[in-house]
Amino acid sequence: MTYRSSKSRNTKQQEKYNLLTDEIYDNIRCGDQERDAGTLWLDMNEPGKKISHTTFNNRLRKLVNEGLVEKISLGYNKHFYRVNK
Repeated sequence: MTYRSSKSRNTKQQEKYNLLTDEIYDNIRCGDQERDAGTLWLDMNEPGKKISHTTFNNRLRKLVNEGLVEKISLGYNKHFYRVNK
């Protein structure tokens, strides 16, 4: 039996963070067209699920920085998101 050090295991908070990031990615992937961040955030705020706007935007930015999601800028301060193919 092998034991992993505690630093190599995900904490419960990290697991929750990763699960929420996956949900945001799936929400973008399931859409048939590009959507803005506000619409995506409203879709994530189902009854029983609360995610702050700041937390949502931070995780969305992480997906963009990792290259999983493409950010399309149209006009001043209007951005749409879609999954990179």
